[in-house]
Amino acid sequence: MDRFVKQLPEGEGKIFTYAFDISKKEEVDAAIAKTVTECPPIDILVNNAGFALAATKPFWEQDFKDVDTVLGVNLHGVMYVTYAVLREHMMKRDRGGRGTIVNISSITGHQAPPKQFCETSYHTSKAALEGFSNVLRQELSGTNIRLLVNRPGIVETKFHARRSEYDEKATAAVFEGISPLQAEDIAQSVLWQCLQPERISVVLMETLSTSVRSLYEIDREWDKRNE
Repeated sequence: MDRFVKQLPEGEGKIFTYAFDISKKEEVDAAIAKTVTECPPIDILVNNAGFALAATKPFWEQDFKDVDTVLGVNLHGVMYVTYAVLREHMMKRDRGGRGTIVNISSITGHQAPPKQFCETSYHTSKAALEGFSNVLRQELSGTNIRLLVNRPGIVETKFHARRSEYDEKATAAVFEGISPLQAEDIAQSVLWQCLQPERISVVLMETLSTSVRSLYEIDREWDKRNE
């Protein structure tokens, strides 16, 4: 965590870091309480934690502990953090609550992955996250709190190495020829959503590499054609 903070550019703001397990509600509650005390206000909450774990075999052959872990982070963790931030801070702010919540979903949130992806638990978590977001957005009517969803496509991060159990060949195959998105691309799209006037909610933003038209149509000749 400290190593990551040192890599950030210097500016006028101050950085606070808190390490906790978002799949454990008691740790989430303690961390949010500390955040609200030490560095209020929480104007923007970005729920970005999420991963696929050991997605190398069909659902019935997976260790169910891995399934529980994925759901615990990707779905329960988001709900724990959002609940704590709303209850302890955003809903207590002036004029009946204000702020912005951005839930990071995935292209798999609305497109079931091909069978070889073995992402039953990951897809389920992201589809459920979008359902949670859609309903909570309605419940927040009457407040100034925006509930937004950002839906990335294939991004070149360690996500794919972890999902393939660090199989280098399998990981490389994901990115072959497609000029994948970078983490900064998604950060920029989230920032753009958040910087819109309070009266505007960019409810859903889906950002894909142009070579990835969908999970079922991926142009592996993109890099070669655009050298």
